[in-house]
Amino acid sequence: MRRPLRTAYSVVGLALSVAALSCLLSFGQGYEASLHKEVDGMGMQMMLVPLGCPYDAAARVLKGKTLDTWLPQNALSEARADKSVLIAAPIFTAVVPRPEEGRTDMWVGIDESTRALKPWWKMTDGSHWFTGPDSVILGSEAAAIEMRKPGDKFYSPESGTRLTVAGVLQRSGTSDDSQFFVPLQTAQSMFHQDGKLTAVAIRLRDPSDMADASDRLQQVRGAQVVTLTEMMGAFLNLLGSAKTLMMAITLVAVVISSLSVFNTMMASVMERTQELGILRAVGMSRSATFGLMIIEALLLTSTGGLIGFLLSLVAGPSVQDRIRPFVPLAPESGALPLTSAAVFECLALLLVVGAVVGTYPAWRASRLAPAIALRAE
Repeated sequence: MRRPLRTAYSVVGLALSVAALSCLLSFGQGYEASLHKEVDGMGMQMMLVPLGCPYDAAARVLKGKTLDTWLPQNALSEARADKSVLIAAPIFTAVVPRPEEGRTDMWVGIDESTRALKPWWKMTDGSHWFTGPDSVILGSEAAAIEMRKPGDKFYSPESGTRLTVAGVLQRSGTSDDSQFFVPLQTAQSMFHQDGKLTAVAIRLRDPSDMADASDRLQQVRGAQVVTLTEMMGAFLNLLGSAKTLMMAITLVAVVISSLSVFNTMMASVMERTQELGILRAVGMSRSATFGLMIIEALLLTSTGGLIGFLLSLVAGPSVQDRIRPFVPLAPESGALPLTSAAVFECLALLLVVGAVVGTYPAWRASRLAPAIALRAE
Protein backbone atom coordinates (compact mmCIF):
# COMPACT_ATOMS: atom_id res chain seq x y z
CA MET A 1 0.00 0.00 0.00
CA ARG A 2 2.99 2.32 0.40
CA ARG A 3 3.70 2.10 -3.32
CA PRO A 4 0.19 1.83 -4.81
CA LEU A 5 1.24 2.74 -8.37
CA ARG A 6 3.98 0.13 -8.47
CA THR A 7 1.71 -2.48 -6.97
CA ALA A 8 -1.07 -1.57 -9.42
CA TYR A 9 1.25 -2.03 -12.41
CA SER A 10 2.18 -5.50 -11.20
CA VAL A 11 -1.39 -6.54 -10.46
CA VAL A 12 -2.82 -5.16 -13.71
CA GLY A 13 -0.12 -6.83 -15.82
CA LEU A 14 -0.85 -10.17 -14.18
CA ALA A 15 -4.61 -9.61 -14.49
CA LEU A 16 -4.39 -9.00 -18.25
CA SER A 17 -2.33 -12.13 -18.82
CA VAL A 18 -4.67 -14.24 -16.66
CA ALA A 19 -7.71 -12.85 -18.50
CA ALA A 20 -6.20 -13.78 -21.87
CA LEU A 21 -5.19 -17.22 -20.62
CA SER A 22 -8.59 -18.02 -19.11
CA CYS A 23 -10.37 -16.84 -22.28
CA LEU A 24 -8.22 -19.07 -24.48
CA LEU A 25 -8.65 -22.09 -22.21
CA SER A 26 -12.41 -21.61 -22.00
CA PHE A 27 -12.75 -21.12 -25.76
CA GLY A 28 -10.72 -24.25 -26.49
CA GLN A 29 -12.72 -26.40 -24.07
CA GLY A 30 -16.05 -24.90 -25.16
CA TYR A 31 -15.19 -25.25 -28.84
CA GLU A 32 -14.37 -28.94 -28.48
CA ALA A 33 -17.68 -29.59 -26.69
CA SER A 34 -19.53 -27.55 -29.34
CA LEU A 35 -17.82 -29.46 -32.16
CA HIS A 36 -18.85 -32.81 -30.71
CA LYS A 37 -22.43 -31.56 -30.28
CA GLU A 38 -22.58 -30.16 -33.82
CA VAL A 39 -21.22 -33.32 -35.43
CA ASP A 40 -23.38 -35.63 -33.30
CA GLY A 41 -26.38 -33.54 -34.32
CA MET A 42 -25.81 -34.36 -37.99
CA GLY A 43 -26.68 -38.03 -37.43
CA MET A 44 -24.26 -39.34 -40.05
CA GLN A 45 -20.91 -41.08 -40.28
CA MET A 46 -19.69 -39.76 -43.62
CA MET A 47 -20.45 -37.25 -46.32
CA LEU A 48 -20.08 -37.00 -50.07
CA VAL A 49 -18.82 -33.53 -51.04
CA PRO A 50 -17.60 -31.98 -54.32
CA LEU A 51 -13.96 -32.27 -55.28
CA GLY A 52 -11.64 -29.82 -53.53
CA CYS A 53 -10.63 -29.49 -49.89
CA PRO A 54 -12.85 -32.09 -48.18
CA TYR A 55 -12.64 -30.62 -44.69
CA ASP A 56 -13.46 -27.09 -45.84
CA ALA A 57 -16.38 -28.42 -47.86
CA ALA A 58 -17.68 -30.52 -44.96
CA ALA A 59 -17.40 -27.58 -42.56
CA ARG A 60 -19.36 -25.36 -44.94
CA VAL A 61 -22.07 -27.98 -45.34
CA LEU A 62 -22.37 -28.51 -41.59
CA LYS A 63 -22.78 -24.76 -41.13
CA GLY A 64 -25.25 -24.50 -44.00
CA LYS A 65 -22.93 -22.44 -46.19
CA THR A 66 -22.77 -22.63 -49.94
CA LEU A 67 -19.96 -24.12 -52.02
CA ASP A 68 -18.38 -22.95 -55.26
CA THR A 69 -18.83 -26.38 -56.87
CA TRP A 70 -21.63 -28.94 -56.96
CA LEU A 71 -22.00 -32.69 -56.73
CA PRO A 72 -22.81 -34.52 -59.97
CA GLN A 73 -26.39 -35.64 -60.55
CA ASN A 74 -25.61 -39.33 -60.05
CA ALA A 75 -23.91 -38.97 -56.64
CA LEU A 76 -27.13 -39.48 -54.68
CA SER A 77 -28.30 -42.52 -56.63
CA GLU A 78 -24.87 -44.19 -56.40
CA ALA A 79 -24.72 -43.56 -52.66
CA ARG A 80 -28.18 -45.04 -52.15
CA ALA A 81 -27.26 -48.06 -54.26
CA ASP A 82 -24.27 -48.96 -52.08
CA LYS A 83 -24.92 -52.06 -49.99
CA SER A 84 -23.47 -50.53 -46.80
CA VAL A 85 -25.52 -47.34 -46.90
CA LEU A 86 -28.64 -47.22 -44.72
CA ILE A 87 -29.58 -43.57 -45.35
CA ALA A 88 -28.30 -41.17 -48.00
CA ALA A 89 -29.83 -37.73 -47.50
CA PRO A 90 -29.28 -35.04 -50.17
CA ILE A 91 -28.40 -31.52 -49.05
CA PHE A 92 -28.66 -28.31 -51.03
CA THR A 93 -27.53 -25.12 -49.30
CA ALA A 94 -27.74 -21.48 -50.34
CA VAL A 95 -26.66 -18.39 -48.45
CA VAL A 96 -28.62 -15.16 -48.75
CA PRO A 97 -26.75 -12.12 -47.31
CA ARG A 98 -28.95 -9.41 -45.83
CA PRO A 99 -26.44 -6.68 -44.98
CA GLU A 100 -29.10 -4.06 -44.30
CA GLU A 101 -30.22 -6.20 -41.35
CA GLY A 102 -26.72 -7.35 -40.38
CA ARG A 103 -27.44 -11.05 -40.92
CA THR A 104 -27.16 -13.92 -43.40
CA ASP A 105 -30.01 -16.35 -44.09
CA MET A 106 -29.12 -20.01 -44.66
CA TRP A 107 -31.55 -21.98 -46.85
CA VAL A 108 -31.28 -25.76 -46.86
CA GLY A 109 -33.04 -28.05 -49.30
CA ILE A 110 -33.81 -31.52 -47.90
CA ASP A 111 -36.13 -34.45 -48.53
CA GLU A 112 -37.89 -37.12 -46.48
CA SER A 113 -34.62 -38.98 -45.79
CA THR A 114 -33.50 -36.15 -43.51
CA ARG A 115 -36.25 -37.09 -41.05
CA ALA A 116 -34.77 -40.59 -40.85
CA LEU A 117 -31.27 -39.13 -40.49
CA LYS A 118 -32.37 -36.86 -37.61
CA PRO A 119 -35.14 -38.69 -35.75
CA TRP A 120 -34.51 -36.51 -32.67
CA TRP A 121 -35.79 -33.37 -34.40
CA LYS A 122 -38.71 -32.03 -32.39
CA MET A 123 -41.21 -29.44 -33.54
CA THR A 124 -43.31 -26.94 -31.66
CA ASP A 125 -47.04 -27.41 -31.17
CA GLY A 126 -49.04 -27.08 -34.37
CA SER A 127 -46.07 -27.91 -36.60
CA HIS A 128 -46.06 -30.40 -39.48
CA TRP A 129 -43.59 -31.77 -41.99
CA PHE A 130 -43.65 -30.21 -45.48
CA THR A 131 -47.25 -29.97 -46.64
CA GLY A 132 -46.29 -29.18 -50.23
CA PRO A 133 -43.56 -27.70 -52.44
CA ASP A 134 -44.35 -24.19 -51.19
CA SER A 135 -43.83 -24.93 -47.48
CA VAL A 136 -40.91 -24.06 -45.19
CA ILE A 137 -39.74 -25.31 -41.81
CA LEU A 138 -37.94 -22.74 -39.66
CA GLY A 139 -35.25 -23.28 -37.06
CA SER A 140 -36.08 -21.83 -33.64
CA GLU A 141 -33.85 -18.75 -34.04
CA ALA A 142 -35.01 -18.16 -37.61
CA ALA A 143 -38.65 -18.30 -36.49
CA ALA A 144 -37.95 -15.84 -33.67
CA ILE A 145 -36.19 -13.40 -36.01
CA GLU A 146 -38.89 -13.63 -38.66
CA MET A 147 -41.64 -13.64 -35.98
CA ARG A 148 -43.42 -16.52 -37.72
CA LYS A 149 -45.36 -19.53 -36.42
CA PRO A 150 -46.89 -22.58 -38.14
CA GLY A 151 -49.52 -21.55 -40.67
CA ASP A 152 -48.10 -18.07 -41.30
CA LYS A 153 -47.24 -16.86 -44.78
CA PHE A 154 -43.58 -16.29 -45.58
CA TYR A 155 -42.07 -14.33 -48.45
CA SER A 156 -38.46 -14.54 -49.64
CA PRO A 157 -37.77 -11.27 -51.49
CA GLU A 158 -34.36 -12.44 -52.74
CA SER A 159 -35.86 -15.35 -54.68
CA GLY A 160 -39.35 -13.93 -55.08
CA THR A 161 -40.87 -17.05 -53.53
CA ARG A 162 -44.02 -17.15 -51.40
CA LEU A 163 -44.11 -19.96 -48.84
CA THR A 164 -46.21 -21.19 -45.94
CA VAL A 165 -44.62 -22.03 -42.59
CA ALA A 166 -45.35 -25.73 -42.08
CA GLY A 167 -43.44 -26.04 -38.82
CA VAL A 168 -40.90 -24.65 -36.39
CA LEU A 169 -38.11 -26.76 -34.91
CA GLN A 170 -37.48 -26.72 -31.19
CA ARG A 171 -34.14 -25.29 -30.13
CA SER A 172 -31.28 -27.78 -30.49
CA GLY A 173 -28.23 -25.59 -29.84
CA THR A 174 -26.82 -26.44 -33.30
CA SER A 175 -26.69 -24.58 -36.61
CA ASP A 176 -30.15 -26.03 -37.39
CA ASP A 177 -31.64 -23.33 -35.17
CA SER A 178 -30.82 -20.53 -37.62
CA GLN A 179 -31.68 -22.26 -40.89
CA PHE A 180 -34.64 -22.25 -43.30
CA PHE A 181 -35.56 -25.75 -44.50
CA VAL A 182 -37.52 -26.25 -47.74
CA PRO A 183 -38.16 -29.26 -50.01
CA LEU A 184 -35.10 -30.12 -52.09
CA GLN A 185 -36.61 -29.32 -55.49
CA THR A 186 -38.04 -26.06 -54.15
CA ALA A 187 -34.61 -24.93 -52.92
CA GLN A 188 -32.98 -25.84 -56.23
CA SER A 189 -35.65 -23.91 -58.12
CA MET A 190 -35.49 -20.87 -55.79
CA PHE A 191 -31.78 -20.43 -56.46
CA HIS A 192 -31.76 -21.59 -60.10
CA GLN A 193 -29.66 -24.71 -59.49
CA ASP A 194 -32.01 -27.42 -60.70
CA GLY A 195 -30.68 -30.94 -60.18
CA LYS A 196 -27.59 -29.81 -58.23
CA LEU A 197 -26.54 -30.92 -54.75
CA THR A 198 -24.18 -29.48 -52.18
CA ALA A 199 -23.54 -32.76 -50.38
CA VAL A 200 -24.97 -36.15 -49.48
CA ALA A 201 -25.10 -37.11 -45.80
CA ILE A 202 -24.65 -40.84 -45.24
CA ARG A 203 -25.44 -43.17 -42.36
CA LEU A 204 -24.20 -46.74 -42.66
CA ARG A 205 -25.96 -49.95 -41.75
CA ASP A 206 -22.90 -51.01 -39.81
CA PRO A 207 -20.25 -48.41 -38.80
CA SER A 208 -17.59 -51.12 -39.03
CA ASP A 209 -18.07 -51.07 -42.84
CA MET A 210 -16.88 -47.47 -43.03
CA ALA A 211 -13.51 -48.22 -44.63
CA ASP A 212 -14.95 -50.42 -47.38
CA ALA A 213 -17.89 -48.09 -48.04
CA SER A 214 -15.54 -45.11 -48.20
CA ASP A 215 -13.36 -46.88 -50.77
CA ARG A 216 -16.36 -47.66 -52.97
CA LEU A 217 -17.94 -44.20 -52.72
CA GLN A 218 -14.60 -42.61 -53.45
CA GLN A 219 -15.05 -43.91 -56.99
CA VAL A 220 -18.07 -41.65 -57.62
CA ARG A 221 -17.00 -39.28 -60.39
CA GLY A 222 -16.73 -35.66 -59.27
CA ALA A 223 -17.19 -36.50 -55.59
CA GLN A 224 -15.03 -37.31 -52.60
CA VAL A 225 -15.74 -38.90 -49.23
CA VAL A 226 -15.00 -37.33 -45.87
CA THR A 227 -15.77 -39.20 -42.66
CA LEU A 228 -16.92 -37.25 -39.64
CA THR A 229 -14.21 -38.89 -37.52
CA GLU A 230 -11.48 -37.67 -39.87
CA MET A 231 -13.02 -34.22 -40.07
CA MET A 232 -13.30 -33.85 -36.30
CA GLY A 233 -9.70 -34.98 -35.88
CA ALA A 234 -8.52 -32.47 -38.49
CA PHE A 235 -10.40 -29.60 -36.86
CA LEU A 236 -9.16 -30.50 -33.37
CA ASN A 237 -5.59 -30.71 -34.68
CA LEU A 238 -6.01 -27.30 -36.28
CA LEU A 239 -7.38 -25.89 -33.04
CA GLY A 240 -4.55 -27.56 -31.11
CA SER A 241 -1.89 -25.95 -33.30
CA ALA A 242 -3.46 -22.50 -33.06
CA LYS A 243 -4.07 -22.96 -29.34
CA THR A 244 -0.44 -23.97 -28.76
CA LEU A 245 0.81 -20.82 -30.47
CA MET A 246 -1.60 -18.55 -28.60
CA MET A 247 -0.88 -20.29 -25.30
CA ALA A 248 2.85 -19.84 -25.81
CA ILE A 249 2.37 -16.11 -26.39
CA THR A 250 0.08 -15.86 -23.37
CA LEU A 251 2.47 -17.77 -21.13
CA VAL A 252 5.26 -15.38 -22.14
CA ALA A 253 2.98 -12.55 -20.97
CA VAL A 254 2.42 -14.43 -17.69
CA VAL A 255 6.19 -14.80 -17.21
CA ILE A 256 6.75 -11.10 -17.90
CA SER A 257 4.02 -10.07 -15.46
CA SER A 258 5.46 -12.54 -12.92
CA LEU A 259 8.83 -10.81 -13.20
CA SER A 260 7.03 -7.56 -12.43
CA VAL A 261 5.62 -9.13 -9.26
CA PHE A 262 9.10 -10.42 -8.42
CA ASN A 263 10.51 -6.92 -8.85
CA THR A 264 7.79 -5.52 -6.59
CA MET A 265 8.56 -8.08 -3.90
CA MET A 266 12.32 -7.43 -4.04
CA ALA A 267 11.78 -3.69 -3.83
CA SER A 268 9.43 -4.22 -0.89
CA VAL A 269 12.04 -6.26 0.99
CA MET A 270 14.75 -3.65 0.37
CA GLU A 271 12.51 -0.75 1.44
CA ARG A 272 11.45 -2.54 4.63
CA THR A 273 14.84 -3.76 5.72
CA GLN A 274 14.66 -1.85 9.01
CA GLU A 275 11.15 -3.04 9.80
CA LEU A 276 11.98 -6.65 9.05
CA GLY A 277 15.15 -6.41 11.09
CA ILE A 278 13.23 -5.03 14.07
CA LEU A 279 10.65 -7.82 13.76
CA ARG A 280 13.50 -10.32 13.83
CA ALA A 281 15.01 -8.51 16.84
CA VAL A 282 11.80 -8.76 18.87
CA GLY A 283 11.50 -12.48 18.27
CA MET A 284 9.99 -13.22 14.84
CA SER A 285 11.48 -16.44 13.52
CA ARG A 286 13.01 -16.84 10.11
CA SER A 287 10.21 -19.20 9.06
CA ALA A 288 7.57 -16.67 10.15
CA THR A 289 9.34 -13.92 8.18
CA PHE A 290 9.58 -16.21 5.15
CA GLY A 291 5.89 -17.08 5.41
CA LEU A 292 4.92 -13.41 5.74
CA MET A 293 6.57 -12.52 2.44
CA ILE A 294 5.20 -15.60 0.67
CA ILE A 295 1.69 -14.64 1.79
CA GLU A 296 2.22 -11.15 0.40
CA ALA A 297 3.31 -12.57 -2.95
CA LEU A 298 0.28 -14.87 -3.04
CA LEU A 299 -1.99 -11.94 -2.19
CA LEU A 300 -0.58 -9.98 -5.13
CA THR A 301 -1.01 -12.85 -7.58
CA SER A 302 -4.46 -13.74 -6.21
CA THR A 303 -5.62 -10.15 -6.58
CA GLY A 304 -4.32 -10.09 -10.14
CA GLY A 305 -6.05 -13.40 -10.84
CA LEU A 306 -9.38 -12.21 -9.44
CA ILE A 307 -9.27 -9.06 -11.55
CA GLY A 308 -8.24 -11.19 -14.53
CA PHE A 309 -11.26 -13.48 -14.12
CA LEU A 310 -13.56 -10.45 -13.93
CA LEU A 311 -11.94 -9.05 -17.10
CA SER A 312 -12.43 -12.36 -18.90
CA LEU A 313 -16.13 -12.33 -17.99
CA VAL A 314 -16.50 -8.78 -19.32
CA ALA A 315 -14.17 -8.87 -22.32
CA GLY A 316 -14.36 -12.61 -23.06
CA PRO A 317 -17.23 -12.38 -25.59
CA SER A 318 -15.36 -9.82 -27.72
CA VAL A 319 -12.16 -11.91 -27.59
CA GLN A 320 -14.10 -14.99 -28.68
CA ASP A 321 -15.77 -13.02 -31.47
CA ARG A 322 -12.31 -12.22 -32.85
CA ILE A 323 -11.18 -15.85 -32.63
CA ARG A 324 -14.41 -17.41 -33.96
CA PRO A 325 -14.00 -16.51 -37.68
CA PHE A 326 -10.66 -18.34 -37.83
CA VAL A 327 -11.92 -21.62 -36.35
CA PRO A 328 -14.07 -24.03 -38.39
CA LEU A 329 -17.45 -24.99 -36.91
CA ALA A 330 -17.11 -22.55 -34.02
CA PRO A 331 -20.46 -21.54 -32.47
CA GLU A 332 -22.02 -18.77 -34.55
CA SER A 333 -23.34 -16.80 -31.59
CA GLY A 334 -23.29 -16.69 -27.85
CA ALA A 335 -20.25 -16.49 -25.63
CA LEU A 336 -18.69 -19.71 -24.42
CA PRO A 337 -18.77 -19.51 -20.62
CA LEU A 338 -15.70 -19.34 -18.40
CA THR A 339 -15.32 -23.01 -17.54
CA SER A 340 -14.51 -24.34 -14.10
CA ALA A 341 -11.59 -26.28 -15.59
CA ALA A 342 -10.10 -23.05 -16.99
CA VAL A 343 -10.53 -21.30 -13.63
CA PHE A 344 -8.91 -24.21 -11.80
CA GLU A 345 -5.94 -24.31 -14.19
CA CYS A 346 -5.41 -20.55 -13.91
CA LEU A 347 -5.64 -20.67 -10.10
CA ALA A 348 -3.11 -23.48 -9.98
CA LEU A 349 -0.78 -21.45 -12.21
CA LEU A 350 -1.23 -18.38 -9.99
CA LEU A 351 -0.32 -20.34 -6.88
CA VAL A 352 2.82 -21.63 -8.57
CA VAL A 353 3.71 -18.13 -9.80
CA GLY A 354 3.13 -16.62 -6.36
CA ALA A 355 5.29 -19.27 -4.69
CA VAL A 356 8.08 -19.00 -7.27
CA VAL A 357 8.33 -15.21 -7.45
CA GLY A 358 8.00 -14.88 -3.68
CA THR A 359 10.55 -17.51 -2.69
CA TYR A 360 13.78 -15.54 -3.21
CA PRO A 361 12.50 -12.22 -1.73
CA ALA A 362 11.09 -14.19 1.22
CA TRP A 363 14.43 -15.97 1.68
CA ARG A 364 16.25 -12.61 1.59
CA ALA A 365 13.87 -11.22 4.20
CA SER A 366 14.24 -14.24 6.45
CA ARG A 367 18.06 -13.97 6.35
CA LEU A 368 18.15 -10.37 7.56
CA ALA A 369 20.14 -10.06 10.78
CA PRO A 370 18.59 -8.02 13.62
CA ALA A 371 21.85 -6.09 13.91
CA ILE A 372 21.18 -4.44 10.53
CA ALA A 373 18.05 -2.76 11.82
CA LEU A 374 19.73 -1.76 15.10
CA ARG A 375 22.74 -0.31 13.30
CA ALA A 376 20.42 1.69 11.02
CA GLU A 377 18.62 3.12 14.08
